[in-house]
Amino acid sequence: MRHAFKMTIRPGTEQEYDRRQRSVYPELLQVFRDAGVKTYSIFRDGVTLFGYMEMDNPEETLRRINLSDINARWQAYMADILLTSASDASLPEVFHFEL
Repeated sequence: MRHAFKMTIRPGTEQEYDRRQRSVYPELLQVFRDAGVKTYSIFRDGVTLFGYMEMDNPEETLRRINLSDINARWQAYMADILLTSASDASLPEVFHFEL
């Protein structure tokens, strides 16, 4: 299953956002693995972020991530930059091509 979302960051924080994303907590990456995330990407266009995840069971995977203390710590760390939450910004899939 594929899951995409869109978020917005505070204008002027683009470089800081990129810097922080290069240093994601290893423990958070382990939470993603343990919860069933197969792939996760974030793309940035100015202050707009587009996230993409693949997982077998999106509801269960996202529930497990959101219950994690490590994720809560990461979200608190990013709160001064993020204007929207990923949980509020799901995008519907309107096209998909795969070989």
